[in-house]
Amino acid sequence: MKPFPTTFAEVTQPLSELLTDTADKDLLRQLIVKNYEVHLGLTPEFVDAITETARQPSIREYCARDGSERFKNRESAECWLAKGRAVFLLFRRTNGSDDLHLAGYGWAGRAASPHVPGGETTFALRVSETDQGHGLAVPFAKLIISATSALYGAPHIWLETWASNTGAVHIYHKLGFKTVAQKVGQRLKPDGSTVSDTRLYMTQPVDLPK
Repeated sequence: MKPFPTTFAEVTQPLSELLTDTADKDLLRQLIVKNYEVHLGLTPEFVDAITETARQPSIREYCARDGSERFKNRESAECWLAKGRAVFLLFRRTNGSDDLHLAGYGWAGRAASPHVPGGETTFALRVSETDQGHGLAVPFAKLIISATSALYGAPHIWLETWASNTGAVHIYHKLGFKTVAQKVGQRLKPDGSTVSDTRLYMTQPVDLPK
């Protein structure tokens, strides 16, 4: 196993070239049929695409810090990567073209939380507004989790989300995540104001059903 990346990648790598498990191959084929594929690695050029995606209203509503902090620009993304993050890019391939368009992004990395006993690896994903509603979130998430385990040996994956983000909570439940802690807090809104919400801390069984 290898450590999580801490710098930009020179090129992205298709997960189809990195994963060998039959179930993973099936998930990749399901996406390919819909003209989507998943790559590993963040290059400086794709930071710009993530920044644009992160500023879409539906993503800003629950993940305001993506566009204002993590992926504000290439410099902020480079500082964020230094924590040790594997970045996964969901691409849409235009029919008859080699052009790849960013349809979503996600990441995994070493992190602990006092609200998740034993949690060692954080995980997150976003899907572009243009590509929402096409059944992409679950296979994309499963591939991120599987690749994180296979390539980095990362155990005890956990995540944070807001209770009011019911669509995301539903997807995480489908993936087998269970809420292990809740904390009332203030959610940052896109306009810089805050609103009262409940932060959910979720983890999953070690063996994720394929």
